[in-house]
Amino acid sequence: MIHHTKSMPAPPILEQRKKTKSNDYRIKEVVERVRDDFKNKCYICEYKAPPTINVEHFIPHRGNRDLMFDWNNLYYACGHCNNLKSHIYDDILNCLNPDDDVENRIHLKMEALPFKNVEVKARVNDSRTLKTKELLNLVYNGSTTIKTVEAQNLRKILLYDLLNFQKKLFEYYELDEDDEDKVDIKKEITRHLKSSSAFTAFKRWIIKDTNQYMEDFGYTFEAVQPSNIG
Repeated sequence: MIHHTKSMPAPPILEQRKKTKSNDYRIKEVVERVRDDFKNKCYICEYKAPPTINVEHFIPHRGNRDLMFDWNNLYYACGHCNNLKSHIYDDILNCLNPDDDVENRIHLKMEALPFKNVEVKARVNDSRTLKTKELLNLVYNGSTTIKTVEAQNLRKILLYDLLNFQKKLFEYYELDEDDEDKVDIKKEITRHLKSSSAFTAFKRWIIKDTNQYMEDFGYTFEAVQPSNIG
């Protein structure tokens, strides 16, 4: 999970629909705006352009129409994550709230090898961080038989993406400073670290975990550099 920012103002049609008997908040304008705000990524697992999508309620509405049509309560999630979160995980870190510091409170790591699970670590021992850790562990490593298979499929996509990112890092540090290709490779690494990239949190932690990487690439996400957590 990484920090996102919601575009404003809210689509007027949400307030219009709330005043009717309709429960449909998944209007074209709303879906497209939510998709763009979350960079076409599931806000939980960071799968880019997921094959199944949901406009989900961060706080379960439970029939409350204010929450149902609240623009700030509508998030972009894949089917896998939305099903796991459901109404059970209703008190997790909020990726829209910079004070929650989700990128530094949860450490994510996956060894670039087949059959490895994702390591999810809470860097703060409070209930919301621990609840977020619990959800992310289920998302990436599975729970039931079906969800375990879905998690395996997700990790495979994650693995290939991380291998590509790490390959670029390897190439960058193998080249001489005056090599013309070094500039282009640095641009590719920087693109991987943008919020629009798939699995950004994993890649940023690869950078944050190594001082040399931070010296060379930490500037690309200065607002979310490691705090004094942990």
